[in-house]
Formats: sequence, structure tokens, C-alpha cells
Amino acid sequence: MRKTNWFKMISVVMAAAFLLAACGNAGTGGNPDGEGAAGETPNAAGGNGGNSKVTLTVMTNVVGEPAKVLQDIANKFMDENPDIKVDFSAPGAEYENIMKMKMASNELPDVFSTHGWAKVRYGQYLADLKDEEWASKLDASIKPSVTDEEGKVYVLPMDQDKGGPVYNASVLEEYGVEVPATWDELLQAAETIKTKSGGKVAPIHIGGADSWPIGQFFDFYATSVFVSPEQNDAEQLLDGTFDWNKFDVLPQMFLDLQEKGYLNKDVLTAKYSDSAKAFAEGKAAFGVYGPFLIEEAKAINPELKAGLMPIQSVVAGDTPTLVGGEKTTWGVWKDSPNSEAARKFVAYFAKPENVALVAASNALPPGLEGVAIDAGSLTADYEKYKDLRVFPYFDRVYLPNGMWDVMCKNGQDMLAGAITPREYSENMKKEYERLRAASQ
Repeated sequence: MRKTNWFKMISVVMAAAFLLAACGNAGTGGNPDGEGAAGETPNAAGGNGGNSKVTLTVMTNVVGEPAKVLQDIANKFMDENPDIKVDFSAPGAEYENIMKMKMASNELPDVFSTHGWAKVRYGQYLADLKDEEWASKLDASIKPSVTDEEGKVYVLPMDQDKGGPVYNASVLEEYGVEVPATWDELLQAAETIKTKSGGKVAPIHIGGADSWPIGQFFDFYATSVFVSPEQNDAEQLLDGTFDWNKFDVLPQMFLDLQEKGYLNKDVLTAKYSDSAKAFAEGKAAFGVYGPFLIEEAKAINPELKAGLMPIQSVVAGDTPTLVGGEKTTWGVWKDSPNSEAARKFVAYFAKPENVALVAASNALPPGLEGVAIDAGSLTADYEKYKDLRVFPYFDRVYLPNGMWDVMCKNGQDMLAGAITPREYSENMKKEYERLRAASQ
């Protein structure tokens, strides 16, 4: 009996010790390294008691130096807000696929970027930020892209993707060509450059092997043909009644450039990097890309003289335009368990000095008023065209999600002689109707 009682007593003592150890581990949040003060209990945000840290998940599509700028600002935010930890992620090319999966499971980052789709793709997942102090300072050019008629503010735009085609100033000067304001003037300029250079300079260089540069042409000039003129087809494109026979004019414009010899001869095998190289070396006059081509080319030729030009008007009586929209943004997930900290994080990036850093890293105008443009050699162009009409990217507003690849692929096929402009339009109509029906 004594022996049995002795064993029972040992068992009780060991059990008590085990329970005490377990409680001690719970007090450190289950951390095997014992970090955290004893006796603290986890709170809903995953931290410990009064000294807890809220962990914000933050994800961006931005890469390269601009992503480093975002990371640096996030680090400063953490220094000034020691109770908030930022889990910063910039997955690059996989961003969109990752976000699609997160939307499907309704488990989004606390703060994330919308890469041009704040209203159309991410709108239902975003909190309304209209009551934030910075919301009243939205630049007029970007405001339509990040707000709706009810006044909802979807995201903080730190800069704005304001642009158009670009030109090599040295080439234009050499051949006595002015920056064209209309489509006819662009064709005349292309003819002059082709003729005077003896074919050594491509009037317009497009890296068609990458496909997206072809889509860029259609995205730019679709606005000039169907949206910016006083008599336009914007409503019909939105409500599904657009007559796609009218669309023929746009692919025909593109095909004309090839047939007249105004595109680089290797348009279907050249890549975007080839466009940057040709532009840098004075072997291309115009690039239908946007200001980023200039920055890319300057990495090859720092002495390059180049500029931004508006998208030429096509319809008689219309005026040139710029394309614009979101570039670098932060939005807050409407179901974030850390909403207060998330809004604080976004507000920190809205400080003028931080907006200036982000905008300068992309050589773009800032998204908030009261912040000076610091876009290097492009600053003068942005100032020059500050009062020009700015329209959103055509595909983001007037085409259902999924049409971008259709524009690009059919453009390649047409230049290769596989389809006609009429067939291009027919293919656009089929996919427009299919994708529009699928989204309703």
C-alpha cells in the first residue's frame, strides 16, 4: 500500500509540474524560445497583453527600386510605431495570381496595391477611405480613377500613371520634325524620317514579340478614336450596344503603319528591350510605350534627349489627350482585423514627403495636391501638359476583364498576315460578348 501511495504521490507532483510548464509556455505565446514576458496572454491581434504588436500584412505589385522605396518607408513607419509590425511582400510577376486566390478565399492582405483595378476588380474588397485626412487632397487628374459617384475613396494614389507616346528629341531635330499633335501629323513625321534617314531610323519602334507593346498601341489610340471626340461611343461600349464594325478603323490604322514602312522591320521578333536599345541609340524616333521607355533607354545612353508627347487626336475637331490611372496605391481590406493600424499605415504614406519619394521613384506626377513633381527630365513635360485632358486606360474601363490578351494576340496575328482588320474586330466582338456575359 505504501509503495502504491508513493507512486501516486510522484504522479500527482509530475502532473502538476507539467501543468505549470504548460501554463508558462502559454504565457510566452507558445514561443519555444521563451520570448515575451511571463504571465502575458495573447490578444485578438496575435500579440501579448499591453505590449502586443499588431502585425499588418502588406503586399504590392511594385518591383525594383520603387519597391525598395516602399519598403524603406514601411521600415520608418515601424520605427515610429513600435506597436505595429509590417509584414511587407513584393512578389512581382506572381502578384495578380496570388491576389486572385486571396479574393476567392476572401483572405486578403490588410493593405494591398490595386495596379490599375481599384474600382473594377478590387472595389468590393476595399474599405472606404473618404474620411481620411488625405482624401480631400486627391489630385483632380487621378480622382476619377480612385473614387466613385457616391464619393467612396478606394485607395491612396501616391503617384499617377500619366503618360502617352515618347519621342527621341535628337532624331526629330536632325530630320526637322515637330512633335505631332494629330494622327495625320504623326504619319507625315514618320514619312519624313523614313525617307530622309534612308530607312536607317524606324519612325515607330514596337517590340511585338512581347505582345504587350502591341496592346499598348490599341489601348492608347482606342481612346482617341472612340472616347475623347465630342461624338463618341463611350456609352455604347459600356452598355454592350457598341457596333463592332466601327472598330475596324483602329486595327486598320495599325496595319497601315506596317504597310507604309513606319514600323521597325523586325516588329514581330523584336522585344521591348530592343525598342529601348533602338531608342537609346537614335535608331527609333517614336515609342508607343509611355515615359518608362525613356528611363529604360537612359540606362543605355545617359545623354539621351527625349520627351513625352500627348496621344495624337484622330478625329477631326478633337484635341490630344494623355492616358492616366493608378500606378502605386495602397488600399485597406474592408474585412481587415487590423483596420485601425492599416489606415494609420496608409496615412503615413500620404505624408507629402513620402508621396514625393514614391512619385520620384517612378518619375511620375504625385497623386496628391501640394506635392511638387520631381520626375527628372520629364518634369518639364508634365508641367507643360498639366492642363491636358487625361483619360483612363481604355481596357480598364470599356472592356471586360480578359480582353487585354485578345488585343495583343490579334495584333500579332494581323501583322503576320493571318487575319484582316475586319477579322480583328470580329474576334474582339466575340470575346467582348463572352467575357461581358460571364461577368454579369
